[in-house]
Amino acid sequence: MIRKIFLYLLFFICSIPSLAQEIPKKTYNIIIDPGHGGLDLKPKEEHGDKYDPISNKYLEPYKAGAQTKSRRESEVVLSLAKEVKEILDLTKTQEGFETFRSHAKKFTSDPLPWIRIDSDLTREETAKEEGADLSSDPNAFYRLYDYPDKKTGKIKPGRISRINAARPYLVVSLHLNPSWKGHPGGMAAVLTPSYRTFYNLRKISEGKSSKSFEEGPWNEWMRFKMEWSRLENAVADAWIYFNGYWPNKSGKKTDLSNFEGYRQNMVSWKYADPSGWVEKAKEGGPGPYAKKHPEYSAKGKFWDRERAEPELWRREDGLEGFGGDNHYAAAELMRFVQYGLKNFPSQEEELSNPGPINDPYISTYSLPTFINAISAYLEIGYIDKEKDMKILTQRRKDTAISIAVGIYSLFHGIKIKSADSTYIPKGKKIDWARYENLKEGNYFRLVRDE
Repeated sequence: MIRKIFLYLLFFICSIPSLAQEIPKKTYNIIIDPGHGGLDLKPKEEHGDKYDPISNKYLEPYKAGAQTKSRRESEVVLSLAKEVKEILDLTKTQEGFETFRSHAKKFTSDPLPWIRIDSDLTREETAKEEGADLSSDPNAFYRLYDYPDKKTGKIKPGRISRINAARPYLVVSLHLNPSWKGHPGGMAAVLTPSYRTFYNLRKISEGKSSKSFEEGPWNEWMRFKMEWSRLENAVADAWIYFNGYWPNKSGKKTDLSNFEGYRQNMVSWKYADPSGWVEKAKEGGPGPYAKKHPEYSAKGKFWDRERAEPELWRREDGLEGFGGDNHYAAAELMRFVQYGLKNFPSQEEELSNPGPINDPYISTYSLPTFINAISAYLEIGYIDKEKDMKILTQRRKDTAISIAVGIYSLFHGIKIKSADSTYIPKGKKIDWARYENLKEGNYFRLVRDE
């Protein structure tokens, strides 16, 4: 009899939500990447980025990010990134997740199961220009690519390598962009297509493709050389993607003075070429290090990766029509921000109506290419648009909550309340299982050897 009473009381206690011990349904790890962080320093050869083991030089100046007289991109996005992490850290405990649920009620009426999201930042501070010690290499920790330690010469991991070492499922990269006259402000995704599109651009440049670039989804390509058409810029990016060199305007001849490097070998991961590649690259000739376009062939572990299905899933097609899961993740987080700012209480009507979600920026960008994770790369505002900056400062917490709940939705999915908003999140989770259940193993874990 006593035993029956004890079992009944135990069942009763465990059935009370406030007393029952809840455990996370699933745990995911992500990286929040506040862009830039270093300084715009000269000479490039000492303080730049994209270190080339062939020439033993940096190929580009360090990109310190956008700035105006009163603000720096690197500082604004770091403050937002820390706020997003603080909201996501609520998911680490049962008590904290109850607070997270209360935030999510602004977006959904459904009860949310406990999903734990462990997040890390790629940086927690910004280099200071005042009194910077140039002898200590102030850009060291902020570089995208691997680089030699200034004192020992030993190669140290850049931001991309550190991201891959963490083997995250998702990387949320936060940036600001400068605008131009008549621009409405707002936000935009940053995308890189997959091998399939770059291969077609190569064929277009060779006159061997019947597919139209202008009528395809990638036709709003970034124009880095404004005197060239979008197609000419896209073809140039295709040749940078394949053989590391810019072409001339026709896309048929290599510009040997304009080398961007064999980027897959500038990061520490499973897909770098085998040791000895530097000597082979110096020799040149037909193959993956050819300097003449007709002699080029995409061979090696990196190119096998690029042609495989997961990179199509990440970077092509998908719920947004193109851009794969990367585009969906970025667009969904921007829709959550738009929805949240519109529907959270605010004393200023202007700050409840952010600028629009603009067309994506498209090029052969490094971060979306050289990580094994879904890349939600966001230009979350425009640094010279006062409304954008007010939103990201005065309504920073509301923006951070919106991003954090959007991240949760990418992992689990949520049913969005109907509301008066131009942008409504779709609330669909990413199909993580197809990445996890590859024959070779979990795609997000394969990126680095144990």
